[in-house]
Amino acid sequence: LLDQPEGETLLGCYQCGRCTSACPVADIEHSFNPRLFLQKILLGDEEIAEEQLVWNCLTCEQCEVHCPEKVKIPHILILAKVRGLMAGNVPAAALDRARTIVSEGRSLPVSPPMLKTREKMGLPDLGTPPMDQIVAMLADIGIVSKLEKVESVYRGDQDE
Repeated sequence: LLDQPEGETLLGCYQCGRCTSACPVADIEHSFNPRLFLQKILLGDEEIAEEQLVWNCLTCEQCEVHCPEKVKIPHILILAKVRGLMAGNVPAAALDRARTIVSEGRSLPVSPPMLKTREKMGLPDLGTPPMDQIVAMLADIGIVSKLEKVESVYRGDQDE
């Protein structure tokens, strides 16, 4: 990860811990520790890409905002997720979300309770997403084929 432009910013990290103290995920999930992720990368542990915890990052960028060295922590964790993705190490919830985007054009499925709440709040109808355009765009950028590849690795297919 250090060989990427975002990763190079990590060389300025002096492990002050402000990233972790500013992180809303770390407040709730105490095993989620951005400072520790960065330390592992600095020490050459590239297996952070295999850790399921990195998927808990919300990419809210609070860690970067509070970092005195402006280390691009969210971008580094995104790179770790991409490496995990390519290795087929993706949490089931992330795969489900990707499937929902490809199948429904939304990151979360629309449920009757959600629609009822929206109606009570006076929010407009969600309408129907332009699925042909969404699927074409996702196919053009390679998301559909990557999802299929990850799903095959996840299932343990040998021929992929």
